[in-house]
Amino acid sequence: MGKKGSWISVVKKALSSESKKKTDKKIRKSKSKWFGKHRNPDPESPPLEIALPASATPLEELKFSEAENEQNRHAYSVALATAAAAEAAVVAAQAAAEVVQLTSVGRCSGKMKEEVAAIKIQNAFRGYLARRALRALRGLVRLRSLVQGQSVKRQATTTLRSMQTLAHVQSQIRARRIRMSKENQALQRQLQQKCEKELEKLRASVGEDWNVSVQSKEQIDAKLQNKQEAAARRERALAYAYSHQVLRSHSFLNLLLISLCSFWTSRKDHTWF
Repeated sequence: MGKKGSWISVVKKALSSESKKKTDKKIRKSKSKWFGKHRNPDPESPPLEIALPASATPLEELKFSEAENEQNRHAYSVALATAAAAEAAVVAAQAAAEVVQLTSVGRCSGKMKEEVAAIKIQNAFRGYLARRALRALRGLVRLRSLVQGQSVKRQATTTLRSMQTLAHVQSQIRARRIRMSKENQALQRQLQQKCEKELEKLRASVGEDWNVSVQSKEQIDAKLQNKQEAAARRERALAYAYSHQVLRSHSFLNLLLISLCSFWTSRKDHTWF
């Protein structure tokens, strides 16, 4: 029994040493990955291959086709978000697997506990980033579905048509207003020319008697009446003076005739004697 127990203890020690070596290698790799410490891996351990989604080449192609079309830009943003979410999910899964492997080890020192705690914190942070990327991806997908939806397209087409009709009606109203204003100006010019022609005709017909004063009609009528009354008084005065002169001339002629008659009569009387 002693030999059997010693043999079992030797096998257990060998297995525990191999498991310790494996855990040390994994911890070193996790340190170099999470904390940015690049260490040369052990030559005995095989390289750890992580199956990440091949998103470099399609992302580059999407970057080249971004300037060509807006839909490609949309698709590029969606693909970028999906790639980030997938990468974060892969990293979180790897970190969770490493944590499970590390916690499964029976004997953990204080340093191992610190590393496990750091890995847990980083795992939680990576999970938060993955959830955030997935939320952004869902928002982008919803926005794309809304933009590409039939109802939105119909609403956009109807609004564009209504805007086009509104612009057409506004242009017609503006052109009609301009035409009406031009017609009104032409009519005003014609009326003004007609009035000027009539005024010229009146001035030509009236001649010098045309009154260009700024007086009222009553004042003009009063002045005309005063002029007429003055002309009538002047005519009456002239007629009175003429009649007076005629009377004087008649009286003078009468006196002259009387004197001549008396002279002739007196001369005849002298001749008889």
